Amino acid sequence: MKDRMKSSHSKFKKDAKNTLYAGLEQKKIKKNEDRSTFLEKISNQIGLSADILAGAPIITATGRNELCIENYKGIIEYNGNLIKVQTKQCKVCIEGKQLNILYFTEDEMRVTGFIHTIYYQ
Repeated sequence: MKDRMKSSHSKFKKDAKNTLYAGLEQKKIKKNEDRSTFLEKISNQIGLSADILAGAPIITATGRNELCIENYKGIIEYNGNLIKVQTKQCKVCIEGKQLNILYFTEDEMRVTGFIHTIYYQ
């Protein structure tokens, strides 16, 4: 007798969930596809990173003693403990000891010394 009285609520709940939310999943996928920016679309076609096209700073650290910064605009502050560099999007700050700018060109610089921290402002 207990078998006849068994509720089928959970079965109906599961079926209702599948039918109610089925269309929403497809809309979410479509929204994510539409969110790609103009630079991302171009970079996908060309095969380059969107960061490179946007002029984002590229920072390459070699160990704790050497750092290369590409795509910078100018040097804001420079002393033995702190180097602040302005980029197109933000400021890059390098803290450490005995910091030295080994060389800099129009779009690249190499920093040497004992580097403690790299942060963005």
